[in-house]
Amino acid sequence: MKHTDILKRAWHTMLHYRALWVFGIILALTTVSAGTAWSGGGGGGGNHRPDRISENTWEPEETFPHQWQESVEQANEEINQQFADGIPANIKDTIITIAIVTAIALLILAIVGTIARYVSETALIRMVDDQEATETQKTVREGFKMGWSRAAWKLFLIDLLIDIPAALAFLVLFLIAFAPLLLWTTQSTVAGIIGTVTTSGLFLLLIIAAIAAGEALRLLKHFARRACTLDELGVGASVNKGYTLARSHLKDVGLMWLITAAVRFLWPIALIPAVLLLMLAGILAGGLLALIVGGITVLVSGSATAWIVGGVTGGVIFMLVLALPLIFLEGLREVFLSSTWTLTYRELHAMRVLEPAPLPQTGPQADQAPA
Repeated sequence: MKHTDILKRAWHTMLHYRALWVFGIILALTTVSAGTAWSGGGGGGGNHRPDRISENTWEPEETFPHQWQESVEQANEEINQQFADGIPANIKDTIITIAIVTAIALLILAIVGTIARYVSETALIRMVDDQEATETQKTVREGFKMGWSRAAWKLFLIDLLIDIPAALAFLVLFLIAFAPLLLWTTQSTVAGIIGTVTTSGLFLLLIIAAIAAGEALRLLKHFARRACTLDELGVGASVNKGYTLARSHLKDVGLMWLITAAVRFLWPIALIPAVLLLMLAGILAGGLLALIVGGITVLVSGSATAWIVGGVTGGVIFMLVLALPLIFLEGLREVFLSSTWTLTYRELHAMRVLEPAPLPQTGPQADQAPA
């Protein structure tokens, strides 16, 4: 198998098949999760001046950081006064309602995101395969039609079939690894230390094994998904064919895995300059907008808390300037990797079809064959 040719074709497909970008972006949004921790607090001390806060006015000679600090302190004081005697009943009901609505919204968002992910993945595989077969490109609408199929549902089931047993197996192994810690219940310090050292070693080995197993299962999924999508096989048959195809061409598959693993590892490193530039652009755009919005709001309302509005607005702009280009670039990476594995599957499938059939037996053994 010519790995270089496959990578070149996948790169060309990523750059010139723009309808695939939409599905790559959807995959980037639905397969990458990030958490953000927010923390904050109000400060007091000698710089706290209740008389100026109670006036609720802004003077031009005061600096922006000082106004921001006073705005936060004023907001904290109002909240503390509001909840000094406990949470009012109406606020409790509001909090419960918000929590329920948020939970329902997150559940709906998770369902929609899961559907969009598997539809997009199916569309990417079929659109690249169709381009290789017909040398034509589909539109985004046609891509959604190709993705919205039973194959997308079966891709979801393939992931469950592979992931659930693997997760349960490693859960049991990790429980076994932590079992030596029970030696601390013997009231023997030596036994406890031995148990801790044993658990630490087993835990490290299991982490390494989990990473290796995760990569192996990721590789199996690449072929099982394409067997399901392109050959229209069932869930179990897709996993079986994907495993058989990968095992029969282990050298070619292993080399392609190394290449794609390098792409996944080096991609974030290559994006560091872009991230720094985007952060600078976000700070400039967000900071400028925060000053404009905060200043206009102060002039209109005369409230020091207007700087909070400006800060929130600037923060939103900063996040958009930083996130949108990165999501687009991540979508291109998804298109490239998906195209690479689709082209690899097609190449290996063609090699398997072209393998010569075993020659008929000749000589005494053929004469002794039953009629």
